[in-house]
Amino acid sequence: MRIIIFKRPSWRNMVLWGILLFVLIAYRETATSVFSGKLKPIYSANVTTPAIGLTFDISWGENTAEPILDILKKEGIHATFFLSSPWADKHQALIKRMVLEGHEIGSHGNRHIDLNTLGVLEIENEITTAQQVLERITGRSVRLIRMPNGAYNNKVISTTNKLGYRAIQWSVDSLDWKRPGAPAIINNVLNGIKSGGGAKAGDIILFHASDSAPDTPAALPTVIERLKSKGLLLMPVGQLLDKATSTWPPESILKEEPIVPAK
Repeated sequence: MRIIIFKRPSWRNMVLWGILLFVLIAYRETATSVFSGKLKPIYSANVTTPAIGLTFDISWGENTAEPILDILKKEGIHATFFLSSPWADKHQALIKRMVLEGHEIGSHGNRHIDLNTLGVLEIENEITTAQQVLERITGRSVRLIRMPNGAYNNKVISTTNKLGYRAIQWSVDSLDWKRPGAPAIINNVLNGIKSGGGAKAGDIILFHASDSAPDTPAALPTVIERLKSKGLLLMPVGQLLDKATSTWPPESILKEEPIVPAK
């Protein structure tokens, strides 16, 4: 008969297992995402206040951004502008106006290209190149990013997290880039593309301030008025996340990751 003898684990192995268990517990949100194979951007926030995030993407154009800034100034509303760095570099005076008037600047990358088609080093280069341009113009740290075309995969999200960014999607889509007319944009935001999907506390609304969305300035005043009448407080995404208890989906990360300086 064969006798199997089990060796008692060494104290070093016990210590190592203990450290691993501690790390998994301390960083359970990130660990769950990694081991489940799911990494997600932030689509919305869970809040206990009537806060709602207002965002605009800009990657090209000359005519739409300034009228939107005029409307926001008149209404006393601040928003997050996700900017492609080539556009920002060409419109520095406008970016400085955004900062001066209290708006938040986020990154929309360098080239308007789907990051999920790139390798890790290329993704890092796209993000850090844009960061250098945006921070030089604004004089402020940029740590929110919206991927061009909303395209992402695990590789993209893990890279943005590593670079100290929070990746932001949206839960309410105005579809303004389709040029459906102001009434349709208003309906998309207030009532939702699908029934019952209108803007509510914790949502992040997507508009564009590029010339691809010429109907947005006409729709925006009504959207702001209607949301205000519901008691909702429109604000930049950073402020919304400051008020959040958690984010959706569960695989997204609310807390900020350690910041790695731009190269």
